[in-house]
This record gives sequence, structure tokens and C-alpha cells, in this order.
Amino acid sequence: VLPYMENIPRAIVEKEALEGVLAMTPREQWEDPPEDSVLYTLKVYAETYGEGKATKMPWWDWLYMRFELPDANEVSAEKIKLMEDDAKIQRRMMEGKIPLYVPILGVPIYTGMTLDWKPEAELFAGDQIRSPISDSRFAKNFIGNTAFYREGLENWQRGLEIGMAHGYFLVGPFTTLGPLRNTPEAATVGLLSACAVIGIVSVGGLLFGATVKPRAFDKDGATAGSGFTEIINWHAVGGLGGAGFCHLLLTLF
Repeated sequence: VLPYMENIPRAIVEKEALEGVLAMTPREQWEDPPEDSVLYTLKVYAETYGEGKATKMPWWDWLYMRFELPDANEVSAEKIKLMEDDAKIQRRMMEGKIPLYVPILGVPIYTGMTLDWKPEAELFAGDQIRSPISDSRFAKNFIGNTAFYREGLENWQRGLEIGMAHGYFLVGPFTTLGPLRNTPEAATVGLLSACAVIGIVSVGGLLFGATVKPRAFDKDGATAGSGFTEIINWHAVGGLGGAGFCHLLLTLF
């Protein structure tokens, strides 16, 4: 099929390896293969060495050939099929469909499903990427029911609910993993540590509200950032209350 491959010596490439290289290269590139492809290297060797051409190969060409050119085992039918499958996956990814893998015992298992990330409007708009995490009905309902997004709540209710959850769950790690976990004071240390974290987070939130001034929770006519500041203040109250309630449960039970 290829004129430059008619008399190539078997010492350079065997027939099985050559067929594998051709299978890995698109047919329209056989006559003029890309310079970074294995077939281009084979073409150079075929045009340089062989019957009626050079018959003695310098040592550097021989070493390059041994390292760069594949043998029959490296271009087996299984590997060719894997490369073809990878090429199909790449084409589907360019169309906006990413294969969904699930890790099972550390091994990614293909589920047969794909994620359609390609948006309808702007191609590279990150906020329009669709996935089961951001676009499924379960995810939307779950996120929409959290205190930060749930409709019908006052700012103080949002801050109190979020703070109670944070304060309650912060005590446990400090109590069970801290350096005093095996002492009678472990729960008290966990309470103090959780209160310190709530304080740090509250200071950071107040600084954010005073500088950035987000208006998402502001009432009509209110100062910019006042709604977010109210949430942070009640978050501190709820955080201290949640930590105290957790400490109470730990000391009693």
C-alpha cells in the first residue's frame, strides 16, 4: 500500500509491528505522517536503509531505533483497541460528554454513563457546566433546603441555624483527636477549641461583610452588607450554643 514501505528490512520493523503502527495512525496520514509519530520515524528509516540504499547503519541510528520503534508486543491487538477506545473518549469529551467513572476498591470502574458538561450558550462559561452534582434534582433540592438558600427565613434564623450546626460538630474532632483526648478534661478542651474556631470564623465573616459588602441578604433600603453581617452575628450565637449543647451531651452521657 505504501511505496516507501515495500522494501523495508525486517531488522528495522517486523510485519506485525508495522501493521500495528498503521492501525494506530489515521489512514489519511499514511502517505505524509506527522513528524512526531512513529510512522514518520519508520518512513525515514525506510527511505534511508534497505535494498538499493544504505546497508550499514551508524550506532547512534541503531540505538535510536531500538528505543523509539515498537516491537510486535508493544502494538498488540489489545493495546490498539485501548488506543482506539481512548481516541473515541477524547472525541466524545470534545463534544461535551465526559465518561463517568466510580472508584471501587481504588479502581475506577466505567459506569457506561456520561456527564454532559457542554453548555448551550457560552462554550467555556464555567457557571453553565452541568453535572449530577450541580444539575440533578436531588442536588438542587438538597442545596435549596439548606439554611443559607432556603426561602422564607429571616437573616437571624439563617445565622442561628448554620451556627448551631457548625458549633455542634466542631467539638467532636477536638475532643476525640486532641492531645488531651484521654484525660477527664477532653470535652472541656473540645468546647474551648470549638468556641475559638467560631470566634475566628465570626471575625473573618465580619471583615468580609465590612469590606466586600455582599447585598444578597440586604433588605430594601438597608445599608450594603448589613444582612450578611446580621447572619454572621447570629452565626456566632448559634455556634456557641451548639458547642455548649454538644459539651453538655458529652459530659452527661
